Amino acid sequence: MVQLKQQLEQCLSKFRASKLTEQDLQQALECVNSPMQAEMNCQRLLYLQAENTLVTSRVEGMLIVDGDGAHHGPNNPEEWPYQTVHEAMRDGWRVIKFPEMALMMADDDKTYGLGCDFILEK
Repeated sequence: MVQLKQQLEQCLSKFRASKLTEQDLQQALECVNSPMQAEMNCQRLLYLQAENTLVTSRVEGMLIVDGDGAHHGPNNPEEWPYQTVHEAMRDGWRVIKFPEMALMMADDDKTYGLGCDFILEK
């Protein structure tokens, strides 16, 4: 993806200088095709920690796993791509794991389990 960005920045610079050629555009197109093909074959996972088990509850934490590794969202939660699990679903993410209610058994003062973690994939 970095290589594609660099290629497009070079094309933009050449365009502004009126020096952009068909070969420059062809190289950028080739750069687009190879990462896109690799990305299409790579499963992407989205881990969302929510306030509760509803898909409409507010997201409190996130992690994206793709071909480049694991990435946390921006430090500012308001800049996260999704504020709810439902928003991610509307963007094409499919839920493959809902929170496990059996692990969330509670007594008077304590809640046990892993919390309200949703796992989605594309």
